[in-house]
Amino acid sequence: MTTYSRYWRKNRSGHEATELALSLRALRKVAAHMGKIVKPVLWKGMVDADSTVILLDADMVQGRYPIPFKDFDILVAKVAFEGLASIEMTDWIREKVISIIPDLSENDMLYLKALLEAAEHIYLDELARSHVWGLYLSNLWLTEFSVDQRDPRLPPGPASLGYIWMRKEILGQYPDQLHYFYDEVIDLLTNRTSAIRDIVLLPSLSTRRKRRSELYLDMWSGVYEIISEWEEFQLNSDAINMLDEADAKADPSDGENNKEAKEGENQATGALEWDLAEEVRSIMEEGETNLTRDVAVATHEAGARPIETIIKSSEIRSNIRPDELQIQRLKKIFKDQESLIKRSRRRKIRRGLIEGKLDARRLYRVPIDARVFKNKQAPCSEYLWQICIVADASASMADKSESQTPWFIAEKTFASIAEAANLFRNALDIYAYSAEKNICTLTQLWHGGKLYSVMPAGRTPSGQAIMAAATLLNKKLNRKQKKKMIIHITDGAANCGLPLSDAVKYCRRNNIEAYTIGCGCTPQTRNFLRESFPLGHVYFLKNINYLSAGLEHLFKRKILNQSTKT
Repeated sequence: MTTYSRYWRKNRSGHEATELALSLRALRKVAAHMGKIVKPVLWKGMVDADSTVILLDADMVQGRYPIPFKDFDILVAKVAFEGLASIEMTDWIREKVISIIPDLSENDMLYLKALLEAAEHIYLDELARSHVWGLYLSNLWLTEFSVDQRDPRLPPGPASLGYIWMRKEILGQYPDQLHYFYDEVIDLLTNRTSAIRDIVLLPSLSTRRKRRSELYLDMWSGVYEIISEWEEFQLNSDAINMLDEADAKADPSDGENNKEAKEGENQATGALEWDLAEEVRSIMEEGETNLTRDVAVATHEAGARPIETIIKSSEIRSNIRPDELQIQRLKKIFKDQESLIKRSRRRKIRRGLIEGKLDARRLYRVPIDARVFKNKQAPCSEYLWQICIVADASASMADKSESQTPWFIAEKTFASIAEAANLFRNALDIYAYSAEKNICTLTQLWHGGKLYSVMPAGRTPSGQAIMAAATLLNKKLNRKQKKKMIIHITDGAANCGLPLSDAVKYCRRNNIEAYTIGCGCTPQTRNFLRESFPLGHVYFLKNINYLSAGLEHLFKRKILNQSTKT
């Protein structure tokens, strides 16, 4: 098999974590080469499963380092395929078509999704043929379509129907013996294949999107008319299950509990171990990282034009001493939180059960009713917080009209928070942001257990910075802190980048609580912030000198009140 990926691989390593990080960087080059709106690329296990990222299965490469070029070709092909799907808005089309179709049964919905997936595979295959990506995809199809997923002599299921169609149109392979149920549907789909491929020739993305949506709806009406007449087999000892094994696993009728268990099982398959994922992430985070593509994908708006966004770690050590009194007040808040969580755990021990963990307090009841067990709930990690402070470091924060600049006071507050939080289990991120030359820079101030600083300058891209910080929070697969909070600190309104309201909406969609603290804002800025944030998520302070008190009030309200609800 001819390999093509040497172009992307300049650096290779025999060390596992290093090679995984180097290969991920190379794959991100592929994504960046395709366009800014291509989803970020990550290994499974580095983040929770999310439709806004491209997750690659690590099983196919683990144990072979450096990764062989033939295997890396397949990874490039997967990124190329997902990249083309991002550019051509495959997810949008799928949601659009499904939203138009009237209510379907669970089984019919599986057929519709399989049809849309197969049709988009054929469309993207045709699109790739005029580019170098077609060479990579040809290797991917040979790998994925090399064997039958299901005996073709059996009645079709949703996945197998789409698979047979794709295999015929992409590789030109067709089973010799095929169940007669396939014939009419495959003939219908085959007659529409040329129409799908011709859409590639249309000049604009919007036109191609519209035409595909219309064509898929028309195809589904024909397919549905055929499959609705198929005999439905009853599941008994003599019957054949009409669903493929893969479809059955994804069947939503299994119930919520089974669904959650299977999602967890699928997430673990092909995922990096936790320690290895952390090591790879650490290597990836060295230096400067471009977040423009992450932010563009997160906007969910085809026409959005976010400015370039980068994140870097500051190398300027802060020499500002924290406020000892504030440290003590903050420590008391975090200590009270720990006490409340421990108290809630004790309340959630159930005793006198017929199974569970032996309860030494009830062993005397062995001859009476044998209820000598207890059940203790897992540690209440859901009440620990990932706290992310996003602070305006634009030119206005360097105002020297007072004895101390606003940034000096803000940095002193950050030093106190970092010192107080260091001994407790809440996770803390502190970022400063500003924009110069149409580039938004998000600078990490708290890393390696030390506080760093920046020089305030430039404009105020508040929406861009909050969106970038939110995407970073979503990337963190943190098993200790499940609640996420962004605290935005500013002295003025945003004047560049994405709209602030878009960033706040993204946070709400992703269960991130976003708050803003306005310090010495004008009436116009106050109105702007009120319009962008939900009621109760905006705090206004007379000036920056009250920042520490404002943060303490917010921590008490959210951290302690949430803990007491356990």
